[in-house]
Amino acid sequence: MIATHQLIPAATYAWIPTQTLDCTISCGSGSTGYVAPSIRPYCTDISAPVGTTVGQRSDTVHLKVGDDFSVAFSQYAWRMLATAATATWSMSAHIIVQPRSDNGLYNNAPVATVMSPINIPINQKTVINVPVADADGDITRCRWSTTFTECGDVCPPGSLPPSTVIYPNCTIVITGQHIDDWFAVTIMVEDFINSTSITPLSSVPVQFLVHVVAAASCTTPPEIIGIPEEQSCTALTVGQNFTSQLIAINYCGPSVTILDIATLSFPGMVQGTIVELNTSTYYNTMQWTPTTAQLGYQVMCAMAYDR
Repeated sequence: MIATHQLIPAATYAWIPTQTLDCTISCGSGSTGYVAPSIRPYCTDISAPVGTTVGQRSDTVHLKVGDDFSVAFSQYAWRMLATAATATWSMSAHIIVQPRSDNGLYNNAPVATVMSPINIPINQKTVINVPVADADGDITRCRWSTTFTECGDVCPPGSLPPSTVIYPNCTIVITGQHIDDWFAVTIMVEDFINSTSITPLSSVPVQFLVHVVAAASCTTPPEIIGIPEEQSCTALTVGQNFTSQLIAINYCGPSVTILDIATLSFPGMVQGTIVELNTSTYYNTMQWTPTTAQLGYQVMCAMAYDR
């Protein structure tokens, strides 16, 4: 499915093929020419051990200068959460088609993504860093999502454990208090023309799940190494073949096994199965050839899943 760029199967959720990313604020005169694209994604990642299938899609829409509107997709429902047995979810983005005041060019919205779900040990303060990239080099800040359009029924802080904090640099500090609690984290990433501005150029959503688990006997988590390095940026040209390896290091001895190197990648990224080199080192090989439609930042996340 990944190599052949197939849409994620929708047999279990028959309504998905008909759903679209609709205009929600300043529609009509503020969104001239906008035709809502489908939300059904293309399969990019599968992890049987983690139990996740990941999809993404990218569409081109034709807008006019001066368009300024918001789009959102809302549906039912999040899985059962610690704060709600049933909860509607909603994701919103703000689009402004206006030349920037500093260079006369159109703005590139920031790109941000994060793995989901993230397991956190009970009663231990956990730091989650959301990676963000901005093609214009703008100042970026994160905030909690607000209003139903941005976060549905899971708007922070009430949807999260007490004392959960988000910092402008997109760092979240969270502590789970009960084993097997699940929380939905909903944030907005925004870019600004300079460090003093409080008016965002654009706003993009990031939402993910956090699962509280029992503390492991070995408290040293596995580490992902290899090329590209964490938080690095690799420049490629369209049509250039990129091949590399993700290497996972197990620091907990032979009693612990790394079952998978789960990824959140992008269309066209093809990966091999995980290979055990020895009891401490595992790897998989990935290959990607970027297309014209993928010009700009493509953010990839990876995590080692052990047991």
